[in-house]
Amino acid sequence: MSKWRFFVMVAIVAALVLLAALALAGASNPLVVRMEDQCNPATFNAVLPPGTCVGDGTVTFDHFINELTAAQKAGAWHFDPEDTTVDPGTALQLANRGGETHTFTKVANFGGGFIPILNQLSGNPVPAPECGTPAFGTIIPKPESPLNIFVEAGTTETGPTAGGSFLPSGSTTKIQCCIHPWMRMEIRTK
Repeated sequence: MSKWRFFVMVAIVAALVLLAALALAGASNPLVVRMEDQCNPATFNAVLPPGTCVGDGTVTFDHFINELTAAQKAGAWHFDPEDTTVDPGTALQLANRGGETHTFTKVANFGGGFIPILNQLSGNPVPAPECGTPAFGTIIPKPESPLNIFVEAGTTETGPTAGGSFLPSGSTTKIQCCIHPWMRMEIRTK
């Protein structure tokens, strides 16, 4: 084998190793999507079923409802980041830092969730089909699935990897919480 051919082969192998390392770096350095809220357990659990809110949040239920009524959202309830761009191969970690359960749901278009009163107060009277189906004056929630991930308070779930069917390359994916429908984000995959 000539020296020239040997150097070309070494360069190709080095390039492949570099590409593999970059792909693994994306997988080993996931994007953490934080689900935030500040529900106050004493006041939320006095109105809602016990255990709906855990943790040590400071926003009372009355303040939550008043803010939601006035602004059509409660600011402490949000995804962080709200918008981001990721490379294919980037794995997502879904970290619920709040006191309530949230969903990480892929939707075609933003809409309401499966709790009618929160839909009304947030100005989202029509539920996103991916969240639930209206029936008999209520909404039947969609079950948990790879496209509708429930993340309990204080837990971290493995989310999708960019470049797959959940977050296809060259697209923008809309995500919302089906419980708190003003919690929304867009993820652009390169």
